[in-house]
Parts: sequence; structure tokens; C-alpha cells
Amino acid sequence: MKSNKPHSRSGKSLLGSTALATCMMIAGLTVPSGVNAATAADDDEAVPFDEIIVTARKRSETLSDIPMSINVVSQDLIEKLGAGDYTDLLRSVPSLTAYQNGPGRTRLSIRGIANGGGNDNDTQNQETVGIYLDEIPISVGAMNPELSLFDLDRVEVLRGPQGTLYGAGSMTGTIRLVSKKPNLEEFEGKVEGTLGTIAHGGENYSLKALVNVPIVADKFAVRTSGYYDKNGGYIDNILTGEDDVNNGEAKGVKVAARLQASDALTIDFSFFHHDYSDNGRPEDLDRTRFLSRDFPSFDGYDDEMQIYNLTIDYDFGWADLVSSTSYFNREVFNRRSLDTLFAVALPPGITPHELVDNTNWDTWVQEIRLASTTDDPLQWTVGAYFDKKDVLYLNTFPVPGADAVIGVPSSAFGAPDDHLFYGFDDLTVKTFAFFGEAYYSIDKFTITAGLRYFNWRQDIEYYQSGLFNGEANSDTPPQGKTDGVNPKINLSYAVNDDVLVYAQAARGFRYGGINGSIPESVCADELDEVRRDGGDTRFFGPDKTWNYELGTKGTMADGKVSINATYFYVKWDDIQTSRSFDCGFGFRENVGQATSQGIEFEINALLTENLTFNFGTSYISSELDQDVPNLGAIEGDKAPFVPEFAFTSSLEYTRPISDTMDGFLWTNIQHVGTRNTEFDLQAANNRRMDDYTLANVRLGVKWDNYEISLFANNLLDSGGVIRALRRPPFDPDARIRVEPRTIGITVRTEF
Repeated sequence: MKSNKPHSRSGKSLLGSTALATCMMIAGLTVPSGVNAATAADDDEAVPFDEIIVTARKRSETLSDIPMSINVVSQDLIEKLGAGDYTDLLRSVPSLTAYQNGPGRTRLSIRGIANGGGNDNDTQNQETVGIYLDEIPISVGAMNPELSLFDLDRVEVLRGPQGTLYGAGSMTGTIRLVSKKPNLEEFEGKVEGTLGTIAHGGENYSLKALVNVPIVADKFAVRTSGYYDKNGGYIDNILTGEDDVNNGEAKGVKVAARLQASDALTIDFSFFHHDYSDNGRPEDLDRTRFLSRDFPSFDGYDDEMQIYNLTIDYDFGWADLVSSTSYFNREVFNRRSLDTLFAVALPPGITPHELVDNTNWDTWVQEIRLASTTDDPLQWTVGAYFDKKDVLYLNTFPVPGADAVIGVPSSAFGAPDDHLFYGFDDLTVKTFAFFGEAYYSIDKFTITAGLRYFNWRQDIEYYQSGLFNGEANSDTPPQGKTDGVNPKINLSYAVNDDVLVYAQAARGFRYGGINGSIPESVCADELDEVRRDGGDTRFFGPDKTWNYELGTKGTMADGKVSINATYFYVKWDDIQTSRSFDCGFGFRENVGQATSQGIEFEINALLTENLTFNFGTSYISSELDQDVPNLGAIEGDKAPFVPEFAFTSSLEYTRPISDTMDGFLWTNIQHVGTRNTEFDLQAANNRRMDDYTLANVRLGVKWDNYEISLFANNLLDSGGVIRALRRPPFDPDARIRVEPRTIGITVRTEF
């Protein structure tokens, strides 16, 4: 959200025209939002940026005044990119990377804290990046939900540990999807339609709409939005003859209501429903043809969720009291082809069938906090947090006709008929925390300190059975539990009205967990080896980071140029690492230490009335500090899935066509550096993912409340790999690539 006020900082320009031109050459060009050529002050002079208001510290503040590394993706940039969900924004945010297995199966990392591996549905996946929809935590390990970005005000990416205000899931950062709130004063609406065609694939189309209705002027309003997105797909199954098997669709609706009960009391209620399904993973085997596969099994994905929230805000005059109550329900069917396994491990005559994972989450979250609102030098926020999460995970391998071919009923191994594997995890997690953060200003210095006490409990029951398990076994492990404190300290100095420098030390953490039982009859030799080395396959503990950073942010050229630069140094201890056994099972353990250090740099500039640019880049070196023998990794090996270098650069040119119409041309370049899938580059399963570059273009016109634009995403049709897979006999060599070149048209109107 941007204020309606002009840039308030004064002072002379710090950047002359020669320096600005040099900066352009080094940085590349991009697009800040909020500039309309038809309303500029004059033809020769650009107007300053508006101040950007964010709520990263759970209070409204200007972005330039917060001494931390924050990237804000505006609604304008979301629309220019044609981003359907937050993973479409990954390449536009420096130091944010992902480990992806397809839509809804994404594990995020910030600042190089990543180790890859692990099963998508594993209930013990602990996230390192927290994701929030307004007040609601929605991150789920390696299966973060991918919600539509329609009717968002902005996306805030908070880089570095956010454990004080946001807790364990924000070990390396937090992503906040900030919705637009109901407008109590005006009736308004918006309709957007997009049609596109994918090279080597089908057609995309989407329809999105919203309406805001003040029911009682200045007192009560309802804002309703909905969307339908259809992706045409681009992977062909050359075995079955099906084209574009990874086609999918997403649909959803959100209803938000705001009651201004009094000048002091505001009550917000929201309901959100999202439903996504596709007909296959976007895996390219590329054995005989580009963007193809030859699996007979169906490995489509279904994801449905409901999110409710009630937020009550009371303004005492000296402080704001906020209570947020949320309920989150999500059910996922995640299928995985095991056709390669059939070829090597099962007798002829059995028809291949996919593994079917079904996971259901029920989560209640309550947070209450009190934040000061005076103009005193001391500002503070204190609060309490509680959540309760129930998760039921069914891991099943149904193979029709298997019992007859094998000659032994599945019931002999404790499983339902024709199930080579059947198991479940049933767990309950309870967390409570108390947190506080305060900052005190003395002249140009501000010191910030924060602390969070957390207490975590997990109870879980397991059952595993079937031929592939070798036996039926159930287990009720002892309760998992941990508690502790999470500190943060920050010192900032306002060099002048335009430049801020800061230093910060903060601890990030995530919870540990309980490993599932590993069957002795199948994995006896490997279990014995672990026990001889003193390992324990039942539990794994928390891991933690200490993040140290130096940063600066500010404006130049009378507010026409803004810069944000950060150097970070992260120590990662007791890394939660997944060890895979040859028997097909595995467990998590705390092994090793790593160091990640690097630079994040962003520049935004209004060059003239017509021309705007931005550039963002990151350099990350994330390496092990010691040997990790069970991974075959040694000191100095680099973290998997983390590019050393990445950047994004955009340019927008806007020009009046008439007194009522503007034309615009927007171009964008995104580059992702080389990555690997394992720490050990010599490991048999390691696959190198080469660097790739994407070019995006949008050309359009705006008049009154209408906009029509033509776009080309991935204009040069890059086949860049975002995830490579290999783990025989479960996963053959395959790649998940960026979506091929997509060309289309968007029509949008607001009223």
C-alpha cells in the first residue's frame, strides 16, 4: 500500500546525471509502480517515489524507515509478470530460492539455508521460511500452498530470521501476502481476463473479478473476489499418446467483511477457499523427445483448502490491541509414479500404479498483541501466540491385482487387499509462545531488541504395513518436545534524512520432530550400521541459525532513486539432514554445520517522466563447515538448489498517446545461476542444473479505467531447469523446467 503523500525527505541530490547513467549501465533497468506519464509534473522532470507503507513489524511503517532487509512486490509488478501464485515471483526477489516438485509442492529457502531431499508429504518437514496470508500462517514444510495473488495490495519478503515476531517457521525469513481490505466508503470493482498459448503446449486462460460494497457507509463493507485459472500444460506422454498431461486448473473465492463498530474498534472477518488440481507432474524425461514422458501411471495432484480469520483491533489511543483467530483446513492428494520400481522389483503381470499420499491438516491459531502508537522515543510490541495442528497422513501403494500375481495376500503383511504398502501418521502439535520487541531512539541512533519464548509439543502415532514394509508394525513414540528463547538485536543510524545504515544479529530456529519406524525385516543391515555409529533413528532435534548482517537503505536524487543493500553472514548448526537407505526408507538426523554469506542489492529509479527502472541481485556462498560422511559430503561442499548469482532487471517506458490514453512498454530479464541437487558433486545421484535466463515483455494501453496489454513470458523459450530428479529405482532422470514461451492478451477494467 502506498500513501497519497509525496516523498517527504528533503536534502540535495546525492547523485548527479553522470553517476546516474553509470548506475544504469551497471544495474540494468526495471519498473517501479505508481507512475502515470499523463499526470507527471512536467515533460523534463521525474517525480519522486511515493513512500511504501508495510506492516512487516506488525505495525504500519514506511519501508525506508525499517532497519531490515525487505523486498516489496507491488500489485503493479504482480500484474506485469502475470504471476498466478507466489512461486511465480521467486526469480524477482533476490536471495529467495525454491526446491520444487510441481505446483503446491514447493520448499522455499532464503539466504542459502537449504539442503534439499525428503518426501513432499512427510509430516516432519519443518519449514525454514514462514508464509502468511495477512494474519494467517499457512506454510507447510515442502508443500506450501500456492494461492492466487489476485486482489493483493503487495507481497512483503522479509529476509533474515523473523523468530521474534513470527516464530519457528521463519528461521531464514517470512513471506507476507497482504490483501486489500474492504473499502468502507466507495463501491468498487475489478474484472480481469487473460488468454494465452504455450509453445509446445496448450492454452492458458483465466478470469478474475472482485466487487466491494459498502453496506452501511463508513461502518460496514463486504469485499468479494473470485478467480478461475486454467493452465494448458506442455508435457506429452509418448507412451499413452496424451498431450499436455500436466494441464491443471485453480479456482477460488474470498469474502472479506469489515465492521467499523466505533472510532476505536475495527472487526475484520475473512473466508478463503482455494481448489487446485492437475493431471500430471511437469516432469520432462527427455529420453526421446523434449518435454515428454512415458509413465503409464496417473500422477495428478489435488489440493483443496479453507481459511477463516477473525481479527479484532481496538485503538486505546496510546496502543493498539489486536486479536487474530484463524482456522486452516487443507486436504491434498499427491500421487507419484513408481513405474521404474515396477520394472526392477516386481514380477511381470502386475499393472503399474502410482503411490497415493493423502494428507489432511486442521490448524487453529490464536495471537493477541499490544503495540504502542505514541510518538515517544520508545516503541514496543508484546504478545502471545498459540496454535494446535492435527495432521493425518495416509501413505498408500494400491496395486490392483497384485495379491493374485504375487500369490500372497497383502493382509499377511497387515495391509488392505492389493496394497504393497499401507501406512499412516497421526499427529498433534501444540505450540505456545510469548514475544516482545522494542526500539528506542536517541537522536539519530535507534536500538531494537526482541525476544521470544517458545514451547512446542508433538504427539504422533505410526502404522506401517505391506510387502514393501516386510511386516506390519505400529509405534507410539514418546512425546517430542522442546522450548527455549529466541533473541534479536538491531542498531541503526540515520546518516541524514535520506540514508539509514544498520547492523543486526538475530537467531533463527525451527522445531525438530519424530521419525517414522523403519522396518527391521527390510533395513536390518543399514539400521545396525547407524546404531554402531551411535545414531538414533527415532528423533531429530531443532536446528538453528545465527544471522549477522550490515545494511543500508536510502534515497538519492531528490527521491528519484532508492537503494537497498545488505551483507549477511549466517551460521547454521545441527542441520536437519535426510538420510536415505538403499532399502527405500530413511530418517532425519542433526548432522553438520554450514556457513552462508552473501550480498543482496536492489536499486529503483525514476529517470524521467516516461522512464523507470529497477534492478535486484544476490550473491550467495553457502558451504558446509565440516565433513558429513553419511551424505558423502565434505567441508566446502555447496548447498544444493542455491544459485551463487541471480538477478532481475526491468524497464518500463510510459508515454501519453492522447489526453486520456497512455501507452506502456515493459521488459524484464531474470537470471538464475548454476545449481546442483546434492552437496557432493561426485555423487551418482547429483544432477547439475545449468544457469538460465528468462525474458518477459508486456505492451499495452491504459485509458479511463481500462487496460489492454499483449504479453510474452519466457520470450526466448528458455528450457531452464528449476528442479532435476534422480533417485533410482524410485525416480528416473527427469527435469522440471520453466514454463515454455507463453504469448497472450490481458484485458482489465476497474470501476
